[in-house]
Amino acid sequence: MPLVQDSTCNETEVLEIQNSTFLHISETIMLILSIIALPILLIAVIKCVTNAHFHLNIRIITAAHCISILLHCIGRIIQHSSDMYLWMGPLATCDRRQFIGVFTTVFVAFERTIATHFTKKYENKKSKCGIAFVVIQALISIIITFGLFYETDLPNRPVYCVLNSDKPWTVTVDLITMSSNFFAFIQCYRMYKINMKLRIITTQTTLSQKYTIEENKTLIQICMRFTCLDFVFMITYFMKTILTEMYPTQRKEYAYAICELVHCAPVYAIVVILTMQRIIKKIQTERVVKLKAEVEVKDDAYFYFFKQQWSQSK
Repeated sequence: MPLVQDSTCNETEVLEIQNSTFLHISETIMLILSIIALPILLIAVIKCVTNAHFHLNIRIITAAHCISILLHCIGRIIQHSSDMYLWMGPLATCDRRQFIGVFTTVFVAFERTIATHFTKKYENKKSKCGIAFVVIQALISIIITFGLFYETDLPNRPVYCVLNSDKPWTVTVDLITMSSNFFAFIQCYRMYKINMKLRIITTQTTLSQKYTIEENKTLIQICMRFTCLDFVFMITYFMKTILTEMYPTQRKEYAYAICELVHCAPVYAIVVILTMQRIIKKIQTERVVKLKAEVEVKDDAYFYFFKQQWSQSK
């Protein structure tokens, strides 16, 4: 293949990368997984929008999360199917990183915290909080990306050059995102305990409010599972960042191949969505069984009390 002109990359290095079997295999795997993830993500977005079992704000936040991964997978399909990025014309194909999806669990925790503290009024707030949280996520993503690459010398036409920011606080961003997601899990756990107490001690609440507390408790259980899964993938991606920072002079073709495999948004989409589907179904089934058991106990107690009253009246 002829060498591409007007490139800031070393030509010999580019040819070595281009001929790397390991890199070809890793990109092929990611292309296949991205194609598999596409319909799963589309179904997930539709489910998030239409599923009436969850609060509207939770549906908005999770739909935005799925859409961000969907756009990422579409981009990867276009890029990987263009033969190793080398026939992309003038398009810049560097990995500029995407931050819009990394704080989803944090805002889910915020949303459930608000729902817990304003149980009596929150159900009437409609979609204001959900839209606000999605907008804030997008703004944070823009601010981080701008901060990382402001005044960075971007190449005119990179040929498989992975664009890394030379800012000293690049790793700090990853640490902040991981820490915030860890604290989001702790907050979800706290809210779960609070809702358990509310469910037990609230005696002067309406049936609607009791239902809201039960729904909130179930949602927080689901959010905790999602946060755990999200955190595992986040650690995996963070370790890739650490390794590439520690060994920047190692063989580039292997570094890029590992980068493709570890930056695993398609794998994340497939694993998390399918796993969460099973988790949600299991939690909802357990809740229905538990509620049926409680109703049966109350019915038995009612008939026993009624029988006693009937006997005494005689």
